Amino acid sequence: MPSRTTYSIAVVTASCVLALSGAVTHATAGVPATPDVSATETVVQQSVSEIFANTGSHEVTEESVTGYQLFYPTDIATVEERHPVVTFGNGSYATYEEYEALLQHLASWGFVVVVADSSVTGDGTEILGAAQYVVDQDTNAESIFHQRIDTDNIASVGHSQGAGGAINAATQSANLITATAVLDLPDPWWASRPVDVIDVAQLTGPTFFMTGADDPVSTADPQAEYFDKTTGPAVRGRLLGVSHNWAADGEGFRGYLTAWLRFTLSGDQTAAQAFVGDSAEILTDSHWDRQAVKGL
Repeated sequence: MPSRTTYSIAVVTASCVLALSGAVTHATAGVPATPDVSATETVVQQSVSEIFANTGSHEVTEESVTGYQLFYPTDIATVEERHPVVTFGNGSYATYEEYEALLQHLASWGFVVVVADSSVTGDGTEILGAAQYVVDQDTNAESIFHQRIDTDNIASVGHSQGAGGAINAATQSANLITATAVLDLPDPWWASRPVDVIDVAQLTGPTFFMTGADDPVSTADPQAEYFDKTTGPAVRGRLLGVSHNWAADGEGFRGYLTAWLRFTLSGDQTAAQAFVGDSAEILTDSHWDRQAVKGL
């Protein structure tokens, strides 16, 4: 029998609620429409990355099934809403526990998150298989996911070897995967098996390349070349002061990663402000360098 754990996750700020509505499209999403403040108080507007670094509005259930770990909104069976899918690839010799807080966070924003029980994910097979598993549950009348999966909006995400696997999963998916985000994608010479070699030129959906500025595995120039060779829409940036490994909650990556998924999978216009246009937030964020955006 599968095991389930429900996490009670509270909304941290009112701005999160505004962002979740999907109807907030203006630049002041983090500010109440009619603030009630005294003459000595100041209304502080959160950045887009800060909004989405906060916990979303959904309580989260974690479930183990054969071969996969799942994180999803607890109310998925009772609310008539279809949820986009995020399939996640572990890094080399890593397990889902090392990313558990981040995966719970993504589910709190309305995603069904699935991670294969594999620590060798570079060829993309396990990551794509996990996405297909969730899609198949949409037509399974006995599944909690029956008619609750947005099968048109699926992202592959991964860290380190799993980042390469996320790209391979996307390019091998026959367009099942519609967006990609990679964390600390290794430079090309780190591919230890021929099946781990990636071809970013085959990516057709939007792709977000994130790495730590102090990462010796994912260095500046090769990362820029990945971005340049990608023919579809893309964003890149390096988070200052971060190396190849980071805390289970995603630390400084969490806000922009969540915003990217909300933008590319859910059409969230508050999230879009981080990436779209000449004034895209990520382009001037002092916590990042080597930022670039194309095709958005």
